[in-house]
Amino acid sequence: MKQLEFAIRQYQETSPIRSGFDEDSNSRLAVWYEEDLAPVLEDYSRRPRFRSYASWPITELQAGAKTELRGLIDLVDQYLVDCAQSVLEIFQVPSVYDALCSEHPPSEHFASGTWSSEDDSETVNKEDTLSCNPIEDHRKYLKYFASRPWEDLVNIQDYFGTQPKVSFVEIGIAICLGDTIVSLNPRLLPIGNFIVRSMLNRIRPSRKLFLGSKVLLVSIEKKRDLQLWKKVEDAHRQYEIKFAELQQALKETRKLPLIDACIALTQIYVANNDDADVEWLGLDTRTVERGASEIKIRIGGLHGPEFHDRIATHLSRLQDLYDSEREAEVEFESQIALRNLAVNSSERVVYWKGNLLDISKKQFEVLHLLANRVKTKRRVVGNDLDATESISDSAFSSLVTRLRKNIPKELSTAIKHNGDGYYLDLPNNEVVVLNSERTNMPQS
Repeated sequence: MKQLEFAIRQYQETSPIRSGFDEDSNSRLAVWYEEDLAPVLEDYSRRPRFRSYASWPITELQAGAKTELRGLIDLVDQYLVDCAQSVLEIFQVPSVYDALCSEHPPSEHFASGTWSSEDDSETVNKEDTLSCNPIEDHRKYLKYFASRPWEDLVNIQDYFGTQPKVSFVEIGIAICLGDTIVSLNPRLLPIGNFIVRSMLNRIRPSRKLFLGSKVLLVSIEKKRDLQLWKKVEDAHRQYEIKFAELQQALKETRKLPLIDACIALTQIYVANNDDADVEWLGLDTRTVERGASEIKIRIGGLHGPEFHDRIATHLSRLQDLYDSEREAEVEFESQIALRNLAVNSSERVVYWKGNLLDISKKQFEVLHLLANRVKTKRRVVGNDLDATESISDSAFSSLVTRLRKNIPKELSTAIKHNGDGYYLDLPNNEVVVLNSERTNMPQS
C-alpha cells in the first residue's frame, strides 16, 4: 500500500498540468511510469482480486459465459436482428418504398473543388454531382443489421481497443468506419473497458436507425391511410426493453469503476513491460502484442494530459481494491504477488505465480506439507499425511505423481525425491504458507 500511495503522490507532483507543460514534463512523466508506476503494476498484476476485476469482461461477457449479463446480451442481439428484419420487410414492400421515396425524394448535390499546379500556371475548377437517396440508404442500413454481420456483439479481442471494422477497400487500402477508431470516437475513451464500450458502440446505431424508421413510416401513414409502424411496434418495444435492462445491469455491476481501473492499469502494464505476464487474461499472444503497441501509441498521442490523468485516477481507485477487508486477506494477496508459491492453510488454496491451482484435497495436503518444510529442509513421507493411517511408499509415490500432472511443469519439476522422501527444491523466500480466512472474490 505504501508503494501505491507514493506513486499517487508522485504523479501529483509530476502531472503536466501542475508542471505547466515545461520542457521537462515528458521526462518526468517517463520517470514516473518507469520508477513509480511500474513496480505497483508488477505487484498488483499478480494479485487474484486485481486479476478477477481486470479479466471481468472476458469471463463474464464473452460468448458461452453462463452469467446473467451474458444472457441479456444474447437477448439484445436476438431482438435487435428481429426488429431490423421486421422493419426491413415493410420497407421492401414496393408500394411502401415508392411512397417513402415520393415523400423523401432522391436529391443531387454539387461538390466543387479547385486544383492548381505548383507554379500556378494552370487552375482548374471541377464540379461533381453526387446523388443522394435517403430511403435507399436507410434500407441498406436495415439490411446490414437484419443480416447480423457480427460474429458476436462482444469481441474479447477489443480488450486493448475496439478493432476497427473495414467498410470497404479502395486501391488496396482498407477504409474503416470512423466510429470504431479509438482516436476518432470520444465515446470509446483512450483507455479502460473497451469490450463493454465497443459492444455498446455496435448497438447504438441500430437504435438511432429504428427511431428514424419510425419517423419515416409515420410520415406517410396519415396521408395514405396506412398502419405501418404498428406492425413492428412490439418488436421494437421488446428490443428497447432488453437494451434498457442490459444498460441497467451494467450500471449495477459491483464496483464497475474498479473493474475499469484494473483493466486500464493492465493495459498500461502490458504496454510498458515487454515481459508482462498476462496469460491469465486468456487472450492470444497476437492480441496482447498488438494491444501493447496500440497503447504505447496512445500514451504519446494526441490525448496528452487527459491520458495520463485517467491513468492516475485509475491508480487511485486501487486503494478501494480491499475496501473494509480484513488485514489477513490483504496480506495473503500481497504474498501471492511477492512469492512464487503461496499456500493458504485455512482456505486450502494454493497459488503458483499468481494463478490458482486446481488440485484435489489429498494433493493439497501433499503440497502443503512440502511447502511447510522448505525452510527446515525436512523430507515428506507417506505417514506425514496422517499419523493414524499408514500409507505405503508406493501409494504415496502414486499420489505425488498425480499431483505433478495437475500442476505447472516448473513447480512439478521442483518436487524432488531422495532416499529419505520428497522435498520441494525452491528457495525459502519464494514460498509462503499462511493461515487466514479469505473473503469472497468480486462478482458481478
